[in-house]
Amino acid sequence: MALMTSSTTGGRGLLLVILAPILAKLHLILGWRLADARFLESGIAANVLRRSLATLDPNIAYTSQALGHRAALDWLSGTIPWWNPYSGVGMPLAGDMQSAALFPPTLLLALPNGQLYMHISLQILAGLFTWLLLRRLGLAPMASAVAALLFEFNGTYAWLANAVVNPICFLPMILLGVETVRSRVQAGGRGGWSWIILGLALSLYAGFPEVAYFNGLLIAVWTLARLAGLAGRQRLAYLARVALGALGGLLVAAPILIAFLGYLPHANLGDHSDGGFRHVHLSAARLITLILPYGLGRLSDPGTAESFGFWGAVGGYTGIGLLTLGAIGAVGGHLRPLRLALAAWVAIVTGAIYGLPLVNAVVTAIPGVGWAMFFRYFAPSVAFALAILAGLGCQDVAGAAKPTRRQWLGITAVMAFAALALGLAAPLLALKPYRGPWLWGSLVVAVLVLGGMAAVLRRPTLDGHRRARWLGGLAVAEAVLLLLIPTVFYPRAGVLREDGIAFLQSHLGLQRFYTVGPVQPNYGAYYGIAGINHNDLPLPAAWVDHVIHRLDDNTQSIAFDGRDRRSAAGASAVENVRRDMDAYRDVGVRYVVSVPGQGPFDWRPSGMSDQEQRPLVLADGDAAILTLPADAGRAPFDAKRDQVAAVGLTVRSLKNGAADGRLTLRLCGGGTCAEGGRGLSDIVGGGYVLIPLSGTVPLAGDMPLTLEIRRVGGHKRFGLAMWTMAADTGRTLTLNGTPVGGMEPHLALALAAAAAAPADGGGPVFRDEVMQIDALTDPRPYFNADGCQLTPTTRERLTADCAAPSSLTRLELFMPGWTATVNGREQAVATDGPLFQKLALPAGQSEVVFRYSPPHMGWGYVALVAGLALTLLGAGPGRQRSLTDPR
Repeated sequence: MALMTSSTTGGRGLLLVILAPILAKLHLILGWRLADARFLESGIAANVLRRSLATLDPNIAYTSQALGHRAALDWLSGTIPWWNPYSGVGMPLAGDMQSAALFPPTLLLALPNGQLYMHISLQILAGLFTWLLLRRLGLAPMASAVAALLFEFNGTYAWLANAVVNPICFLPMILLGVETVRSRVQAGGRGGWSWIILGLALSLYAGFPEVAYFNGLLIAVWTLARLAGLAGRQRLAYLARVALGALGGLLVAAPILIAFLGYLPHANLGDHSDGGFRHVHLSAARLITLILPYGLGRLSDPGTAESFGFWGAVGGYTGIGLLTLGAIGAVGGHLRPLRLALAAWVAIVTGAIYGLPLVNAVVTAIPGVGWAMFFRYFAPSVAFALAILAGLGCQDVAGAAKPTRRQWLGITAVMAFAALALGLAAPLLALKPYRGPWLWGSLVVAVLVLGGMAAVLRRPTLDGHRRARWLGGLAVAEAVLLLLIPTVFYPRAGVLREDGIAFLQSHLGLQRFYTVGPVQPNYGAYYGIAGINHNDLPLPAAWVDHVIHRLDDNTQSIAFDGRDRRSAAGASAVENVRRDMDAYRDVGVRYVVSVPGQGPFDWRPSGMSDQEQRPLVLADGDAAILTLPADAGRAPFDAKRDQVAAVGLTVRSLKNGAADGRLTLRLCGGGTCAEGGRGLSDIVGGGYVLIPLSGTVPLAGDMPLTLEIRRVGGHKRFGLAMWTMAADTGRTLTLNGTPVGGMEPHLALALAAAAAAPADGGGPVFRDEVMQIDALTDPRPYFNADGCQLTPTTRERLTADCAAPSSLTRLELFMPGWTATVNGREQAVATDGPLFQKLALPAGQSEVVFRYSPPHMGWGYVALVAGLALTLLGAGPGRQRSLTDPR
């Protein structure tokens, strides 16, 4: 396609750059697909059909959406979001960085679907500043627009949507500042560094310092490459002003840097320590996905261990069109040092990402590179370098009467690279899961784009400008298509079930909840309810240690989510709750949230490993009978609840869309039977269903249970999800009278008391289709002081009336930065054990206020003011140069 006619003006090109991301994601804006991450990861959505992943990193939900939404609400309430009391037992919010709590666009997360608008805004900024940068370099509007469009539709924006994408758009902003400084120096003008300050500061506020740092390395390379053409004194002035801009950026970013760097000494960094990623890289067999992003399947396909490792580590792609146009630009003569520097960056960084031995060792020897997932977070800078080269390539083609040998060399080099990538991928392509429609479709698109580019270059009737427009159009069309593909895998429909959230909001008070499924970590922060789960990095080291040693020794340290297990053979999260409920009460847990029928007071057959197997397919009229033998080990956890009130099963639809028909159950035990049934039309793709019974059936260790499951009506294929059954369990499963071996339905029994609910109030207090809430009795109170009457108004304020001097304990994580006032007088906050806080209270009535601010933040505010002043100083008018000046 041709991007623009010969009469297209710079204004029209810029308008296209601004509108393109909006138009490309119009189906998400209009709600034809649900881009709200709560439908993907929160655990409170029902009837959601997911045919594939729409984005690779679930932190689009846990950190970016959940914590970002909390930060936005804090700002709107007049509070600086330094602290998050709703995750763990409290932890820094801004200082964790991934929340992007001090990043201005984060305010959009207060809006419905605000995350989508934020991502579109970042894409537009990326394109806008790329266009301005190339216009500053003297490129024509058409070439500038091609580069801008290619960068704003880059592979990182397509595959990732968490805080990784936030700093990307500020790379061209900073380089615009570098070029402005260079222009001012050449013209004898002053200042010029303001864009450097703003771009660097916003890159750091954006919440992902790894990407900001790797982009900074490219900025350094660009800055050095642009020394060419400057006289001796000009070079010194140029470098000095760029350095002054960098200093100003750090000054403006001082508040977030102080919060982050002050947090690190007290933080658990997971694998981000001791160069933990230095010897990690992507498999060379996967190099093919750089130019054929979906050649080996959709995101997460085909579900093998190899693919799981790759999709969890890759950070983007280039596409054949961008690489080809970038290669054409790399061989041009104008701005030769810059082109060589950008081409070298692409080659060296890509070699490091895919494990080229010597190159990998050199790149990871750069300070800080091996401490981060460089193989994922270098991707945006590679895409940017290629986009700039592509713009230069368009400029070259437009200015040439006919294609040059160098331009043909660029296409030939890409063809050779594609052949190499296909050869390296041969071991994967020999496996059946990787040979499918996505491979053939990707090859067709690549051949059309690359062949189309070659045909355009060979066509003698096209003038240079039309040839450049067609080359740019093909590359941009492919980039837009590749970015759009994952967006069609956002769910089409779903319902957020927030009744359980409302229950917690009205009953939790200052206590906390713990989830083993629904309301995934940090969504407590989203909804303003305190949950002890966490999924973030960095994390308070003291809290992580407490979780591992006291609460759940089989959890992932950075993902205390009640689901992920370090060992499949180890204890489940619910089993750890049952083992020591006092440990959970001791951190203030009042409620445990679970999938219905799978709470700490419920029961499921033992001997099942958490590895899903093939489903047991049920057609209309089929009946499966599961017999659970008498087994003393089957006694329920809570002997007060020895009656089965409901049966929970996992249903999988075997085709896209909803299941249909109805499941009927009949459960018998101890001479008592009860029945239940449920329609399946609202089960989309798969889900857990809890089917209430008409009465209760006794659950006792000395009596067998027989469960008959029958399908009535419907014609769509679906089945009961199966789980591997341990040998010699004595359980039996039949389908229409025929024994079925090695599997059984994933079964859970929701229990009830035979008599009235116990006075202690423990056990189920809420249940709907997505969550069950169980109460724990007598949790440790959030505030406590012996001999005092306490009246809290918030987590930070209370009134205490003490008969004698006392000590107030507060179940909030102690970290440096906490202060308190008692009757207006500042008083030291001390530690209560390894985690919590305590404060001395005088006799009589006291007004107590707690506050948190990162230590030394006063200096941060001073630095911020100084940096802003330096920004204004650099923004002064300088001598102007023409945008078309081909420097």
